[in-house]
Amino acid sequence: MEQSACREVRNMETEKNRFSQLLERLMNLGEIKNAALAKALQYDVSYISKWVSGRMLPAEKNKRNVLKRIGQELVRLSSQTGKENLYENYQVWSDAELEEAIFDNLEAEYDFVQDTQRLYGSSIEPKTVFFAELSPAQYIAKMHHPVLRRVSELHITAEMDLLALTHEYRLQIIQGNIRRDVHAFYPDVHFSLMVDLSPEKFDYTYDPIFLINMMSDMARIDFKLYKGAQAAGRLIFAVKDEFMISGMLMDYNRCMAVTVSSDAENSNPMYRSIRDLCTREMLLYRSTTMQKMIDGKYYVRAILSVNQKWVVGHLTEHFLPDDLFEELLEQVKEQYDEEQEQRIRYLHTLTKKMLETTNISVILHSIALANLAVDGELDFFDHPMHLSLQQRKRCLQYILELCTQRENFNVKLVYGCLVADFQYAETQCVFLSDTICYVRLHTENRKNNLAVFNHPDMKIIFLRFFEHMWSKKKKVIREETEEICAFIQEAIQRVDILDRASKEKETN
Repeated sequence: MEQSACREVRNMETEKNRFSQLLERLMNLGEIKNAALAKALQYDVSYISKWVSGRMLPAEKNKRNVLKRIGQELVRLSSQTGKENLYENYQVWSDAELEEAIFDNLEAEYDFVQDTQRLYGSSIEPKTVFFAELSPAQYIAKMHHPVLRRVSELHITAEMDLLALTHEYRLQIIQGNIRRDVHAFYPDVHFSLMVDLSPEKFDYTYDPIFLINMMSDMARIDFKLYKGAQAAGRLIFAVKDEFMISGMLMDYNRCMAVTVSSDAENSNPMYRSIRDLCTREMLLYRSTTMQKMIDGKYYVRAILSVNQKWVVGHLTEHFLPDDLFEELLEQVKEQYDEEQEQRIRYLHTLTKKMLETTNISVILHSIALANLAVDGELDFFDHPMHLSLQQRKRCLQYILELCTQRENFNVKLVYGCLVADFQYAETQCVFLSDTICYVRLHTENRKNNLAVFNHPDMKIIFLRFFEHMWSKKKKVIREETEEICAFIQEAIQRVDILDRASKEKETN
């Protein structure tokens, strides 16, 4: 059993538990005294003192209610400077968000202390624990340490043989324990991950989609992904100054010789050793911005490249007739100077000429057309746009024209879900060519959503993915022009229905 397999190293009663440390830290940040919090919660001040000293925890049966009230009162009682400290600590911008973040952090630390008490007979976690064997599920549970709730100055490195794990386990690792607000951006959370991409492990349908969605999920932090054969058979995760867990993956269901440590003397050397392996040459992609793509001529080079292959999960500025392009540019032109505005016009002209004359292969997700028809979603040079009903119709008609009147425009339609794990997350775009390959992510926070491939293996992976999908004969891929045009016509009809319903509503 797990408990009998572990060996503890240290006298655990010399420190306060993690819950008490967090509560004391939050009170110090907010400049709140024990007596003030006790009065607000209607508790005797001795209770607060025991919580802060670690001699007692709030009663488990009332845990959620008490922790919520603590979060509310910490926000209410904080001085102006204190509240600013707390806002910065959690990277939030409203009192409601701050209350939720504090509650989430307190609950994670409370549950960790309770689990530690049950496992080791003490509320203080051991400095170092060894396990002869753990299942991946047990490993992941220990990897999801509450320190990952912190979003200020968090430095993480990892070597993980993700592709050797089952889909369920790798998703649990990537989803992690980092705060999950998809609209937020946490630039002070730095995570460098090295994975093994050996071809014999690769599934060219599932794994490229997994990589894209990992990129999207991690866009809210400073995330870097590296290739390294040394990650084969390893599951190592290190947080600078805080925590580490390491083990050998013997097969998809067994981790051997697992070490868990909260001692900086163990975690920091492990952190540094992995960090030193993460070199620029091994970096799989680099995040950039649309402005840098345009200013650095990368956008032009991508458009002028040969062997264009696109996977379109959301509609972009590439599919606009001239009049609609001018209307959308008018909405955002205040953000450009005159030179930039002319450059944007040039890019549109260049793209339109390319679509009219150059051979291009496009895998178009039906969800991209549906989102345009129903919600008017379109990404205009990284500006999220909401098109009017008439604008949606003109855009769809232009796409229909490309499909029917341009022999060089080769398109196939993904109608349905390619892989079950990501049935709600197939809204990403991949642009491949002989020169520049990059991904346009559909992120909620609009950060880190443009990634240029930095390593040749990344290009090979996605070219094989594209070729694999292009040659598929499954029901989810529609390749007959008549079928594809019929779907676009249905999308146009949806717009017409919405238009008629809107007009009827106005007359009523």
